[in-house]
Amino acid sequence: MRKTNLLQKGSIDYSLLIVTLILIAYGLLMVFSASYYMAQSSKLYDYDGLALFKKQLVGAAIGLVFMIFFMFFDYKKLIKLKYVLLVLAGICLVAVFIPEIGVNVNGSSRWIQLGPLPQLQPAEIAKVALIVFIASVIYVNRNRMNTFRYGVIPSLLALIPVCILLYFQPNFSAIIVLCALTFIMIFVGGAKAWHLLALGGAGVVGGFVLMTTGERAGYRVDRLLSFTEPWQNASGGGYQVLQSLYGIGSGGLFGQGIGNGTQKLSWLPYGESDFIFAIIGEELGLIGAIVLLALFIFLIYRGIKTAAQSPDLFGTMLATGVTTVIALQVIINVGVVTASLPPTGVSLPFISYGSSSLVIFMSMIGIMLNISKQSRRIMMAKRTEEE
Repeated sequence: MRKTNLLQKGSIDYSLLIVTLILIAYGLLMVFSASYYMAQSSKLYDYDGLALFKKQLVGAAIGLVFMIFFMFFDYKKLIKLKYVLLVLAGICLVAVFIPEIGVNVNGSSRWIQLGPLPQLQPAEIAKVALIVFIASVIYVNRNRMNTFRYGVIPSLLALIPVCILLYFQPNFSAIIVLCALTFIMIFVGGAKAWHLLALGGAGVVGGFVLMTTGERAGYRVDRLLSFTEPWQNASGGGYQVLQSLYGIGSGGLFGQGIGNGTQKLSWLPYGESDFIFAIIGEELGLIGAIVLLALFIFLIYRGIKTAAQSPDLFGTMLATGVTTVIALQVIINVGVVTASLPPTGVSLPFISYGSSSLVIFMSMIGIMLNISKQSRRIMMAKRTEEE
């Protein structure tokens, strides 16, 4: 009787929670290992080897608070916040261009600094805002999704302004992720296939034009071409990919051990963030990489199950959006690090250094936990009535 009462109240998906916490711990360990030498050798971090690890730890603590909050926050209330979140994302994306707030790194303005708080990357907020907005649109127009007017246009009207702001940062990797996310969500939501084919074709053409025009067009094209033959430009565009492959190859089956990798010793740029999977391959070997990918596969599986068992279409689309963006970033990041895809700046969820990304992804997991909690409560209530 006690067990039945507990289940009726709605228990959370503990398997989803546990695998998320394991991934966070995995990420903290690897950020510590990958960033220590670089931070200890840099005046930027006051020669403190633990600087990035401590920032990531703060991000994990803040993320835990948000995850618990959204775990108990009724996800249905997010429908009323769809415009608020979209406007907030837009304000933050504009703020990167304000000199007093925006932070420019290597010619890209992708972060904002608000006093003593950790740097915030508005592109991460845009992911949540778009997921909530598109899920709301699909829920409201569920009986009209087969029309271009209601199935495609509302999502495009939210996506295009965000992509324009990201283009001027510039942040093409975020544009790719958000466009793919939107495409998949409206497809799952019931948009017509030929509408999506036309949209996808226009997107490919538009993406090609944007990639090959502008001040940094030469740089982007060089990186794209170097992906096909990195050995032809080993000291230029192909350098980072080659160093990544050297690191993964030297790891062997079991790796060189935590802290014993050499690529992080100023050889592999962004080894603590975009290319952290290469450090994992070097220090933990094939076994460590497989374990990490297995954790992600299980997380994605739980996300799909949460979407399938959601009490309503809005919850289904929210879980679909969260699961999609996690899957996309894992596929793109691992593909880039292993030279299977052209170089982009997509981080590995929960693992790469970046406190704002960690907070956002933990918040999204909190939303999924709330969806699963409500679906379990309804299922157990039905079972009790049948008994």
